[in-house]
Amino acid sequence: MPSQPPVRRILILAANPTDTSRLRLDAEVREIQEGLKRSDGRKQFEVTSRWAVRTDDLRRALLEHEPHIVHFSGHGDGEDGLTLEDGQGKAKLVNTAALTRLFKQFPSIECVLLNACYSEVQATALATLGPYVIGMNRAIGDRAAIEFAKGFYDGLGYNRTYPDAFEFGLTAIDLEGIPETATPVLKQGKPQLIKPDLAPESTKSRNFSPVFTPQPQAETQVRIFLSYKRGVEPDEPVALDIYAALSSQHQVFIDQAMVVGTPWVEAIKREIAQADVLIVLLSATSLQSEMVQQEIELAYEAANDRHGLPKIFPVRLAHTAPFPYPLNQYLDPLQWAFLETPTDTPQLITQLQSALAGNSLPIDTEIAKQKLLQRTVPISLAPPTPLAQPPAYHTPLAIPLEPPEGSMDTESEFYIERAEDTKALSALQRKGGTVTILGPRQMGKSSLLIRTITQARQQQKRVVFLDFQRLEIAALTEDDLFYRRFCEWMTVSLRLPSQVDTYWDKYKSLGNPLRCTYYVQDYLLAEVNQSIFLAMDEVDKLIAAPFRDEFFSMLRSWHNERAFEPVWKLLDLAMVTCTEPYQLIQDLNQSPFNVGTSLTLKDFNETEVAELNRRHNGVLSLADQQTLMAWVGGHPYLTRKALYEAASGNMTAADVFDAATVDQGPFGGHLRYHLFRMDDKPHLVQGMLQVIRSQTCSDEQVLRRLERAGLVRRVGRQVQPRCRLYAEYFREHLRE
Repeated sequence: MPSQPPVRRILILAANPTDTSRLRLDAEVREIQEGLKRSDGRKQFEVTSRWAVRTDDLRRALLEHEPHIVHFSGHGDGEDGLTLEDGQGKAKLVNTAALTRLFKQFPSIECVLLNACYSEVQATALATLGPYVIGMNRAIGDRAAIEFAKGFYDGLGYNRTYPDAFEFGLTAIDLEGIPETATPVLKQGKPQLIKPDLAPESTKSRNFSPVFTPQPQAETQVRIFLSYKRGVEPDEPVALDIYAALSSQHQVFIDQAMVVGTPWVEAIKREIAQADVLIVLLSATSLQSEMVQQEIELAYEAANDRHGLPKIFPVRLAHTAPFPYPLNQYLDPLQWAFLETPTDTPQLITQLQSALAGNSLPIDTEIAKQKLLQRTVPISLAPPTPLAQPPAYHTPLAIPLEPPEGSMDTESEFYIERAEDTKALSALQRKGGTVTILGPRQMGKSSLLIRTITQARQQQKRVVFLDFQRLEIAALTEDDLFYRRFCEWMTVSLRLPSQVDTYWDKYKSLGNPLRCTYYVQDYLLAEVNQSIFLAMDEVDKLIAAPFRDEFFSMLRSWHNERAFEPVWKLLDLAMVTCTEPYQLIQDLNQSPFNVGTSLTLKDFNETEVAELNRRHNGVLSLADQQTLMAWVGGHPYLTRKALYEAASGNMTAADVFDAATVDQGPFGGHLRYHLFRMDDKPHLVQGMLQVIRSQTCSDEQVLRRLERAGLVRRVGRQVQPRCRLYAEYFREHLRE
């Protein structure tokens, strides 16, 4: 007799705190159990359910049952985590890092289904551990959640693989006419093979032994997403020519093909996630577009989840300057195409067709890239960049390049020094300084950090520039990996051979903070034997890391050690964050952010705007300057953007103000970027609308996220939109 397949243990965890909206969790669990009972494989599954799950319940249930499949039903809050219950039945958020650390202890888990709103963040993190993980990329309704669960477990009950069961879940939503099939997403982890005695007969007969199915070979027709800057020449005409030429053979998405009324944010995210190739047209104008940057980042993230798809084909449109940061991180290592003039478009299309067939793009070597970039011609008035540009010698590029022109250049005549600049530079004149630069997005924090870096180099200090947003998810969840990365990062920046393994073995009985401390003290500082300036940008990326308190406490100890160990006076610390320090570390007595010099950046005042206008040849009258202040409130990036458009002759001042809230206007890309980031997060949408309508925000967590994004500000007891531009645009475009 053939042996019986082993039983697969399913653990269902449900949480619906009393202070959250009610969910039909009982109906969902009942449908799962009934569906499995009816299936051919009913004897292969053992279902256990736990209700009103608290953090202790979660840990103990996993230990007790060692499940193969974990199903969570409840609420999610995106980056902030999943919602369990506390001892009083109220909501308690469990962050992504803590969940990942817990699930890492259970290698038997093959699949995790997070049937909760905005749980894609947790799904992406858990998938790095190996299992298949299903999450939701937006809010999901009760009906859709229940139908998906029914379809998914019907598939499993009849011996289908996890990817097949996922498709049955989507089909179940579709068959009920519920328009939410784009909400569930499957994150494929490392390959996992079914044990021979578990594989169903139908699977064995078709030689489908692995649960993990490799990506199929590309068919003749390729799914393409065409990214470009609309309303700009030569970008739009070239994009339309490419669309016309490739559409006959391939499935090409271009935004102009969307029917009026289509939810464009959802459409763009869905199309990029499903594309095989992203062709992105890069001109001097489009490279300043926050939406183009967002589309490249989405493609990069999707490629990490889909084994390299979509591929990115960068096309330079008469642009021979280095890519700005952070796009250089994504695009420098890739092959490029180059279009000198629009008359060369037929040749470009031929090159793209060849690349779609599996061949290389024309600029495919470092020598070819350097040759193209040597043609760069300096310009007198560079467009403002959305993000500060690190000096080229601190940014690991595929090609050693000169720093790009732009508003963040330390020698730019358009850089406005504020009082905080003087304080920061003064604090770092001496050895052993500590500076924290605080402010919301696009306030000039990173730009000021770059100026401190330039001063440090002038003082013959060795500079280490670390941008924490470049850390991979695994390094933000595993403490040992993070501290090793941190030490290796500093070592590479200082051009020293790595001794990380040696120190980790030598001090194996100590914790990671002490290993890191001894590595810096006994190796890096001793070997360099001169001052080191450690500049850390985006440190709030660690806000969800389980080891954040001990890391920031370690930095505080380095500051304190200067009083006892002279060698630590050779280390300067500079940190940039858009998160209030009390959100980054629980014990403020151990915080590195409240020692040394702490600076909070503010918007430009009228005097600073007037000075910036003078440097743009006085393009705005006094009345125009006042109108600009009324619209953007001294927002550094938007102020510079308006002045650039007027000074370059692209628009008159009147045109800038008339089109301020128009999608294709001077601020359109910036506004669409924020709308894109908020549109599928109802809690942020509701919070922003509450601020606009009543100058309050009842959810403190939402308020903090809106503040970090630079969209709102606290004024006394009120909360206000940061500027009139945001108030008018988001009042019109946000929908509850």
